[in-house]
Amino acid sequence: MKNFSFFLMLSMAILAGCKNDGKNNLVSGADASALTNSNVSTASASTSTSVAKVDPLSSQIQSSATVNTAHANEKVTTVKFEELSYDWGTLEEGKQMTHLFKFKNTGKEDLIISDARGSCGCTVPEWPKEPIKPGQNSEIKVVFNSAGKGGQVNKTVTITANSDPSPITLVIKGTVEPAKGK
Repeated sequence: MKNFSFFLMLSMAILAGCKNDGKNNLVSGADASALTNSNVSTASASTSTSVAKVDPLSSQIQSSATVNTAHANEKVTTVKFEELSYDWGTLEEGKQMTHLFKFKNTGKEDLIISDARGSCGCTVPEWPKEPIKPGQNSEIKVVFNSAGKGGQVNKTVTITANSDPSPITLVIKGTVEPAKGK
């Protein structure tokens, strides 16, 4: 019965977007390696995620804490985007829209972008993989594919970096009109 309870709780956690790190720790959106067998690591960073540890004997949630997603020794910098939102206006269905979000590392440390994720498969970001030096400019390219979309569209790109704040959310929006001849 204990195993059934644990698997039921694990199934519920998976449906809620959590992961099991193999040590009976349920982790929601955080790196499971941040956890140890008996405690929760609290690294120093600017983003955090809730974590629940499951007692393997009772299958009960023992506690919850906060785990930061960056590494403890990671230096934080600042970044300034020229714009955080872009409205493309009107786009014909089936066409692609490309926009460059330009930014500058305004801090004193190298800016390292570890991830950029679109809110859906139709929104694809490309970001610099190399560190951006203090004072250096760069850009994130976002391509939106309007195939199968219609009406008002509002998509986001979430940037994870060693910046304050992190994550940074970029927005693209506009209207997709039906393709001519449809």
